[in-house]
Amino acid sequence: MVEHDFSSLFEFLPIGAYRKRPDGVMLRSNPALVRLNDLASEADHLAIVNGGAASWYVQPERQQRFMAQLLSEDRVVGFESEVRARGSGRRLWVRENAHAVRGADGEVLFFEGTVEEITEQVQARGALERRERELREITAQVPGVVYRVVLMADGSRHLDFISDGVRQLYGVAPEEAVRNRRLLAHFRHPDDLPRVDAELTAAARARRPLTTEFRILRGDGSQRWVQQISVPAESLGRDQVRIGVMIDITERKQAELALARSGELWKRALEGTGDGVWDWHIQEGRELLSPACKALYGFAPDELPDTPDALDARTHPEDLEHMRIAREAHFAGQAPTYVNEHRVQCKDGSWKWILSRGMVLARDEQGRPLRMVGTHTDITLRKQADALRAERDRAAAADLAKSQFLSRVSHELRTPLNAVLGFTQLLELEPGDGERQRQWIAQVLSSGRHLLALMDDVLDLSSAQTGQLAMATEVLPLREPLDEALAMLAATAAEAGVSLHDDTRNAPPCAVRADRRRLLQVLINLIGNAIKYNQPQGWVRLQAETRAGWVSLHVIDSGPGLDALAQARLFQPFERLGALRGPVAGTGLGLALSRELAEAMGGSIQVHSAAGAGATFTLSLPAA
Repeated sequence: MVEHDFSSLFEFLPIGAYRKRPDGVMLRSNPALVRLNDLASEADHLAIVNGGAASWYVQPERQQRFMAQLLSEDRVVGFESEVRARGSGRRLWVRENAHAVRGADGEVLFFEGTVEEITEQVQARGALERRERELREITAQVPGVVYRVVLMADGSRHLDFISDGVRQLYGVAPEEAVRNRRLLAHFRHPDDLPRVDAELTAAARARRPLTTEFRILRGDGSQRWVQQISVPAESLGRDQVRIGVMIDITERKQAELALARSGELWKRALEGTGDGVWDWHIQEGRELLSPACKALYGFAPDELPDTPDALDARTHPEDLEHMRIAREAHFAGQAPTYVNEHRVQCKDGSWKWILSRGMVLARDEQGRPLRMVGTHTDITLRKQADALRAERDRAAAADLAKSQFLSRVSHELRTPLNAVLGFTQLLELEPGDGERQRQWIAQVLSSGRHLLALMDDVLDLSSAQTGQLAMATEVLPLREPLDEALAMLAATAAEAGVSLHDDTRNAPPCAVRADRRRLLQVLINLIGNAIKYNQPQGWVRLQAETRAGWVSLHVIDSGPGLDALAQARLFQPFERLGALRGPVAGTGLGLALSRELAEAMGGSIQVHSAAGAGATFTLSLPAA
């Protein structure tokens, strides 16, 4: 029964197996070993092996080494060699295991062994070794230390690669750093060790990039500053992998220290002027406020933390966005200095207007700001004076505008009102149904409608100028109100002999933030004016563009154009630029009201023109 079980295992074993006598005669070889040798049968294999064939090892000395170990130790485990298949001469790599079977008297009865082909494993291992060698050659050219660390699921970590640069920076061999998991951490300065460990743990947990700086104490007693940058790489199952570099930044830090010492001198000088001084170390998240700066807001030197949000959190909500835009413009190099005026809440709850000025003094290799210094100047009194002057000027302008407005309204109302009264008197004197009376009635209706439109425009303009115009702002595709306006004005354009060209259909779809009814009112006015004040066989072209958070609609016409003087008067109420006695009807309120409506929706209307060269009116609204 035992022999039967062994034979079954021998025959079906997926790797090669054999039995041979001490004199080298092979007694058995299983089918897997026969196939490994590219032969058809066990008999063929035994005939070749026992027929005096040469060693199948590519390196013949491997045969003696194998047999010597087997005879001395009674077993061989994991013996890897390159061999030639008996049948084809094909070269392959195998791993052999063998043991000696001895009788009761201690004599060797026979040897049993297994043979497993590992050609692919050896080739893969060779390729890996070549890549490792190439990687070391490449990273040797990179300044600093290149490394890869594996963060195990159990919380432990180990380096599986580190470049030779670790010798120069830390004074240890790469093999030593890989072998000892916490070796490099032991070099960190005791004051920096907890912070850096916390930053590394947080970055690994969030799987985000990390840039940090710390000091190391080398074995020779010297101190160096190191910048470490790491990013997540492709994970190995549950284990996380990160790759990174460590760079010696000692010289830069020494320069910053020297700059800081010299900076203390001018900081004291600035504080002597009464301004507060701030010193922002951006990457470290630390902002130092001088005692004078804290006193500016009623705080003692120890009452505000040294963090960037200490004053940002006290900045007026309405001023925050503009302050951040100005700051980012300087960070990006778009402005040579940072200058911004904003309000800051003091300790007692009052608000101060502050002129904040600053400049970036240091940037990293990627151009990112590292340190920025500046001042805070109290400009509250100046702002109050400016506000009083502006209020005085507004009052004077409003009084003048009111007088002009009443004069214009009186004049504009008188003309249609005289027509209404005159034709009504004619109807009273000559009652009947004649053609003349129908014409009079039409004139009465026309004048009445003109009065109603005039009063509506006056009311809208007054509401817009006083800030009382109700707006239902929504996200609105520009296409919808534009199609509606074009449909309403198609007949007017045809009657005037003016062709409409809508190029906006070829532009990408865009949406704006606007009041639908007021936007339609503005579009009808701009396109309607381009039709009315055109020339026979003229044209009106519509174009749209989206840029920097704005959607702009250009209404371009082939009319007579406007000179600089006309453009300056264009948006004044009741100003018709000499068209008052012309054939085109109007109140002179349309453009003034349209500009007020556009500004109430957060946008604007601009005009570009020249005498004899047509005009372009541009409506700009915030993009949705």
